[in-house]
Amino acid sequence: MLPAVWWAVSLLASSARGESSPSASNFNLDPFTALAGKGINSDSLNGLSLSLRSRDGCYCSLACDTLTSVFGSDSVSTPGQETYDSALSRFWSQQQALETKPACFFYPADAEEVAIAILLARASECPFNAKGGGHTAFKGASNSNGAITIDFIRMKKVVPSADRKSVAVGPGNTWLDVYGTLDSFNLTMVGGRTATVGVSGLTLGGGISFFSGQYGWTCDNVISYEVVLASGEILNVDSNTNTDLFWALRGGGGNFGIVTQFVFNTFEQGPMWGGFLAWEMHSSKAALMDAMINYAEKGSIEDPKAALIVSFGYVQAYQMWVSSVIVDHSEPQPSGSHPEVFNDFFKVENGFQDTTRTTSHSNLTIEVAAPSPAGLRESYWTITTRLDKQLSSDILAIFQEEFDPISNATGLLPALVYQIITIPQMEAMTRNGGNSLGIGGGKEPLLLINLAVMWTLESDDKPVLTALQNVVSRTRELAQRRGLDHPFIYMNYASQFQDPLGSYGAGNKARLLDISRKYDPKGVFERLNPGYFKFDGAPKAW
Repeated sequence: MLPAVWWAVSLLASSARGESSPSASNFNLDPFTALAGKGINSDSLNGLSLSLRSRDGCYCSLACDTLTSVFGSDSVSTPGQETYDSALSRFWSQQQALETKPACFFYPADAEEVAIAILLARASECPFNAKGGGHTAFKGASNSNGAITIDFIRMKKVVPSADRKSVAVGPGNTWLDVYGTLDSFNLTMVGGRTATVGVSGLTLGGGISFFSGQYGWTCDNVISYEVVLASGEILNVDSNTNTDLFWALRGGGGNFGIVTQFVFNTFEQGPMWGGFLAWEMHSSKAALMDAMINYAEKGSIEDPKAALIVSFGYVQAYQMWVSSVIVDHSEPQPSGSHPEVFNDFFKVENGFQDTTRTTSHSNLTIEVAAPSPAGLRESYWTITTRLDKQLSSDILAIFQEEFDPISNATGLLPALVYQIITIPQMEAMTRNGGNSLGIGGGKEPLLLINLAVMWTLESDDKPVLTALQNVVSRTRELAQRRGLDHPFIYMNYASQFQDPLGSYGAGNKARLLDISRKYDPKGVFERLNPGYFKFDGAPKAW
């Protein structure tokens, strides 16, 4: 941090830390006054103030210039710079890397610098977004077009506690960063299953883990958050302090502030077992549906150390549909053997792939990430239903019907992914006041469906998105007719045309809105931070 701004940042820190609740006086403070009081004075800021008070518009370029003057050129990059292009390349999807161009990237080192960036955004009326891992598929989800993108590439600490019971994690980490550190301590945590996914987005949207049968979702295993509010205040949020915000952050996304540190529970974990199994689809799908239903109804309850993902997809290079499962278990297994809970899957004949083995948590997440490389066009959609074998089979048929006609689209890889939200998972969601997802304490397993499609050319967007929307609408209608529909929309799998917050139930959504108005009474994160899922829902059609 530059000495010239140390006084300003120290002032901000001393006024913000230790607050047990947001201060009304700070929200009422004009952002120019707040910045001036923190020593952020420059010709750019003065010009910005005059222009905005004349209602001349939005001044993102001046906001970026001010960030540069305050924090130095190493902390900001703009179009034409190598660091700017490098920052764009770290996004997973084409839509975010190639179609979303911020006025500048800002690389804060700590929460105090994030607070100043938010105040500058407010002063300039310049929209902003925050990037952790950058793994969301759709345009503008964690990147700002023509505005400020706060990139947490410098905030990547992973620090286990001395008692080995927790770990402090910065918002710029991917899950491989976290597990790579914890593996060396024979520790792990309830986090994401894909190495390249970011910690921040997955945690704030819920987060499914290999260990969710034992401990719940990732959000259920957060001990505390450090959060920067729109006022510039920095709060500590846990089950005893700012408890309403603690509940809201467990599934409510980034609608309340920017999280600059997570502290998670950890537990002892050495090598574990897992890998992929694969078959030609038409000869295996019936047996796999039976095995999945049996796992959901019995296996997941009898052995919560197990985790399962079932997928069906079209492999263009071989012009064939394939079935695959990812099976994982927290206990290591002797070579050539597998946990009893997965017996039904190993009985399915004519498999052509089996990578199961005992290895590290990190290695399993690397394997899961391999089929989803960066640099392609991506779209995720989701729907949840009650568990039913015939419905699962019919949804697969719908998926094939919609994607077979466009199977020659360049680079197309469509996948229909089934996961079980198990009874043990939902029981664990009720701890520490519960989360905001609206499914905690459920008494029957649910089928969580993820439609995950990648392709190469922008010219194929319309047929691909049409097929995806058709699958979702046809599935919803079919489930409703059979009395098997469920409202839950998982934020981390949702498309920009879906409304996860509205699916949490009217009571939960109303409570989330109230909490948002308490901690962000001027609606800064609704108005100036527009990229991800908001309370006003989604577009009716793409």
